[in-house]
Amino acid sequence: MKTEGKKLRRWGVPAGGACVLLGLVMWQMGVFQFGKVRPGETALPGGRAEGRFVTVEEVEVPETYRTAGTVSSRTHVDVAARIVARIVEIPVRSGDRVTNGALLVRLDDADLRAGVNQAAERVKAAQAGVSAAAEKVSQAQAAYDLALADVQRMRPLLASGAISQQALDTAESQFRQARAALAQAEQGRVAALAEVQAAQQAQRQAEAVLSYAALYSPSDAVVAERLADPGDLASPGKVLLRLFDPSRLMLEVPVRESLVQRLKIGDKVPFSVTALGRTFTGEIREIVPAVDPGSRTFMVKICIGEAPGLVPGMFGTLELPLGTRRALVVPEAAVTRAGQLEYVQVKAGNGVQRTLVRTVPAGGGKLEVVSGLEAGAEVRVE
Repeated sequence: MKTEGKKLRRWGVPAGGACVLLGLVMWQMGVFQFGKVRPGETALPGGRAEGRFVTVEEVEVPETYRTAGTVSSRTHVDVAARIVARIVEIPVRSGDRVTNGALLVRLDDADLRAGVNQAAERVKAAQAGVSAAAEKVSQAQAAYDLALADVQRMRPLLASGAISQQALDTAESQFRQARAALAQAEQGRVAALAEVQAAQQAQRQAEAVLSYAALYSPSDAVVAERLADPGDLASPGKVLLRLFDPSRLMLEVPVRESLVQRLKIGDKVPFSVTALGRTFTGEIREIVPAVDPGSRTFMVKICIGEAPGLVPGMFGTLELPLGTRRALVVPEAAVTRAGQLEYVQVKAGNGVQRTLVRTVPAGGGKLEVVSGLEAGAEVRVE
């Protein structure tokens, strides 16, 4: 008896666990779910067959691919300073239209103007040095000419014995000294000219840095965002203003890769902007030849041009017609909703039965029946 009890305990635990697991699987499969209604499978009690009935027909409905994108501008400029300085003036605000060359930001330029003045003074000093060097060259040239003339005059005199060799040697030594002095003066003039060029280059550089204190619009644009105020410190890389060209708006939309053959550069396509309640037409100007491996889509850029009310950042929905397909449609008035349930009243003999259905919008006051009905059924229109 003890042996049999041990056997029962040994096999009883695994068998009980298996039963519990089997029951859980059957519950998940819906075996124990009684009384629940499935769309189109259970007819609810209705009433008498009164009112107007329409026949459910299978018709051709247009099939459309919809995808959402973002409006942007092909010309988008972030305005930032190239130097570190305090902001003195920003005469524009968000939403303002600016023309090409209009002043956007003025920075404190007192130190920069002082640098330009110092560079200008250096140029003047260098030019004075050139004048002094030219005077030295002129004097050295005169001494050289005189020494050369003496040597040329004394050489014939030496041959006739009118002068001594020592006198000629002295004249030739003075000539060599005059020649060396002239060469040194020429080098001094070249150095002075180089100094002038260096000073002028420094002046141009200082003037260029001074020009960085005023920021101008590179084109006709709209101020999308102002990110700084007078008194703030501007520095390279810190965006002060964001501009966009309203005449070069475009819609960037991801399109699934299977539709790449349907789109071509130059195609005119419509898209809607829910925020404005309007539909626009744009031209496909660019199809990015790369597919995103995560979403399996490629980017399409549709140029719009200027459109009143349309600004970068808005969402637009592109609708691409894919042809037609067969579908069951009923009038919207034939479908009654109770919470999340939808049902229609189907004619059955002299009465009607309520049948649960699932629908999606089909446009034009129609609903497409996804499940619950078959073609030829008659449904009552409220």
